[in-house]
Amino acid sequence: MTAATYRLRFWGVRGTVPTADIEKLRFGGNTPCAAVDLGGGDYLVLDCGSGLRLFGSAVSSGEPGPKRYHILLSHYHLDHVEGLPFFQPLYDPQSAITFYGFESGGKRVKEILETLISPPYFPIRMGGVPSKLDYRTTDGTPLSIGDLRVSTLRLNHPDGSQSYRLEHGDHRIVFATDHEHGDERIDRALVEFSQGVDYLIYDATYQEAEYEKLRRGWGHSTWYAAVQTARAARVGTLVLFHHHPDHTDKDLDKILRIARKELPSTEIAREGMELPF
Repeated sequence: MTAATYRLRFWGVRGTVPTADIEKLRFGGNTPCAAVDLGGGDYLVLDCGSGLRLFGSAVSSGEPGPKRYHILLSHYHLDHVEGLPFFQPLYDPQSAITFYGFESGGKRVKEILETLISPPYFPIRMGGVPSKLDYRTTDGTPLSIGDLRVSTLRLNHPDGSQSYRLEHGDHRIVFATDHEHGDERIDRALVEFSQGVDYLIYDATYQEAEYEKLRRGWGHSTWYAAVQTARAARVGTLVLFHHHPDHTDKDLDKILRIARKELPSTEIAREGMELPF
């Protein structure tokens, strides 16, 4: 029996801060969020940027009934969690939400999120919402979510970041945002982690000149490093992600055009884009 085909949909693709400029709307201005409908009321979500609000609104307007959300957090910088207080299912007593994340600064995911969503930062406390919440601290052990197998790999980023590999039958996707190339051990591990996957979603925040001139050590990578990683890992399709807030649609078109000269099987993430697996 052939396994059902899932589709990973991007709800936010921008890094650092949401943008609403007219020159950036074609690719989208929301910060990172992607989600998979696993069927039967189960959803897997990658990151809680401002795109999470759109995803939550779409799901909440669909079929009524209990729903379960499995949220994989790459890390806890604001652009990756800022959508959570505005996630409609958080306030639905029929929702069950499980958060997965690593320990950072001596704090586990529960403590981090409960600090974020509480006065004086937000008028409602995370611990007081009506949905059923659970928190899991990842330790490198593979996870099973529905019929998906989920593996993790730590990346190079201030305060840490975590990559996820989603496996469904013979299909695999790696989500590797907020990573700075240059640490040989981690770069080698990411190539191995991504070996032969169908899609590698990779942090390509900067153009080469931007990175070399001003942004070394800021925790992000370039389209060129993305191409090198994808080529070494022999991935099916490279998907450039976490776009700089100053990069316009024209800038992203140019980056994609140049990247495809190096690696023809390159795409660039945009809101609404779906990856079947």
